Amino acid sequence: MKIETARFGALEVDPAQVFTFPMGILGFAPLKSFVVVERARQHFKWLQSVEDASVAFVLGDPLSFYPSYRAEIKRAELNAIAPLDEHHLVLSVIMTVASRPADVSANLCAPLIFNLANRRAMQYVLNDQRYPVKHFIFRESAAGASAPAPSNSGDRLDPRSLSLR
Repeated sequence: MKIETARFGALEVDPAQVFTFPMGILGFAPLKSFVVVERARQHFKWLQSVEDASVAFVLGDPLSFYPSYRAEIKRAELNAIAPLDEHHLVLSVIMTVASRPADVSANLCAPLIFNLANRRAMQYVLNDQRYPVKHFIFRESAAGASAPAPSNSGDRLDPRSLSLR
């Protein structure tokens, strides 16, 4: 299928690659269908709305800049993207890109969780004071160590980033 986007122009998208967010994304609840767009030579991925050409989010792997990141979530709270098999889950965070690298930030408080098996996804708001809505990735990390540059860690979830109870 072909979708129009404000950032990338027309994109040819396999319908099987579309993720459904049954509850939407905070601030964008009416939008339910998104596709992940990867661009060559970029460290980040994009989450492009299928329904609104102007809506796209930058995605990052929190472990690439916050190695001790761990989202603790009860399995029952992920029913919207069930059935659950941890090996099919990928966790990403929404990034805010700024003109100054020091101002690039990540929303560690509300990660996105993707189920690759059924193409369902959700945003989950953590009740954990360690993870702010705006974590500056090129400044000192919460642990006091300098954050490394982001890297593309692939599609698989690092089991250290998500703890299901």
